[in-house]
Parts: sequence; C-alpha cells; structure tokens
Amino acid sequence: MNKRIKGLAIASLQNHEHYGFVTEVKLALEQANIESLATLLGKFTPLVEEENKSLEVVAKSEHTHRLKELDRNRDNMFRGLSACVNEAYYSPTKEEREAAVLIKILLKTYGNIISESFESQHSKTQNLIQDLRTDKYAAAVKKISLARWVNWLEEAENTFMELYRTRRDERASTIAGTRALRLIRKDIDVVYREIIMHLNALAVIQPTETLNQLIARINIHIDKLVALKASRSTRAKKNPKTASNGTKES
Repeated sequence: MNKRIKGLAIASLQNHEHYGFVTEVKLALEQANIESLATLLGKFTPLVEEENKSLEVVAKSEHTHRLKELDRNRDNMFRGLSACVNEAYYSPTKEEREAAVLIKILLKTYGNIISESFESQHSKTQNLIQDLRTDKYAAAVKKISLARWVNWLEEAENTFMELYRTRRDERASTIAGTRALRLIRKDIDVVYREIIMHLNALAVIQPTETLNQLIARINIHIDKLVALKASRSTRAKKNPKTASNGTKES
C-alpha cells in the first residue's frame, strides 16, 4: 500500500502552530531535495518567510491586551477620585461639603472623560490634574483628602501612556507593504495543498524510499497537531468561557 500524507485542516491551526508546521514542511522538502518539487518549494519558501515577519508584527501588537488592563486601571482611578468627591459632598462637615462642591463644578466641566478616545482622555486627565494642583483648589483637595487620588490617577495615566506610545511607535515603524497575516496564511495553504497533491501523486506513480521518509516525517507533525487540536477541543468543552468586554480602541 502506498504511503500518503494525511489530511489536516491547516486553516484551523493557531498562528504559532501554523508557522511551526509549515516551517517543518519546508525543511523536510529542502532536505528531501525532490527535483519535481523545486518550483512549488520556490513559491512556498518566501511565503513562509513572509509569515514569520508578519508574526513579529502580530507579537508587537500583543501590547494591546496589557494596554486594555492599564486603561481600565486609569478609568478606575478617575472613578475613585470622583467617588471621593461625592462622598465628601454628603459629609456632615460644612467645610468638606463646600470643598466637594467646588471640585464637583470642576469635574463637571471635563465631563465623563473615561468615555473619550485614548488621546482625548489623556489630554483631559492631564489638564484636570494640573487644575487640581493649582492654588484655587489646593485647600479643597486637602480638606477632603483627595491628593492621593490625584497622585494615583497621574501614575495610572503615565503608565498607560508610556505603553500606548510604545505600541504606536512600533506600528509606525512596521515595514511598509507588510500584508495581513490571514492573507499570507491563505496563500501558504494554497501552495501547501498543491505540494501535498504532488507528493501523494508521486507516491503512486513514482514511489521511492526518500519519498516514503518524507511522507512519514510530515505525517508525524500532522499527528501531533491533530492530537493537540483534539485535546484543546476537550478542554474547551469542559471550561466554556464567556465573551470579553468591548473597549474604546484597539
């Protein structure tokens, strides 16, 4: 019975799995050095290299998850500051109530800044912090012990913006003309299927020991991926997750 390369739903692989697999296939083809595959390998190799470059860009964009956490944190600091003012607004102490009224008027002029875009929120937060540190509000801030919330808000804002600027600069430095990863994968998958069809045809009409070893090597990687996907599917059924919350920007 002729050996054949097993089927694999390559399009369903995760990004790192996909790149790892096609890299192994490329290396196996290069080492087998089958002359009739030279043209297909010539198409396959630059696509695999392009996928690698695109994955580097994707890895940089993984700052996004951390950025969302930092954004939530600075939002919470603003909410905490507002809550501190609201608490003082209902204080039995007249001086605290008056201080809270003064600051609430200031907060009202800025509106709900946490609903703004990243850049707009940053600008308004900076201005708010500066205002709260002026002589006009210094006594009121001290009266209701608001200074720590101002400091916490400033720290959260600075931490967020540092990473935000890092991500922005990395995106700006991305090589012009880099294609989306999904498009590269689509092209790779087309060539991969052509390679598999060619190898399976050779296994029928021109079997050799080199070809058998190549097929066996590729099948080993396919078996590992199939087992991994099955394990992941089982875990997903046991631990269903809810969808994540939306965010202001990505």
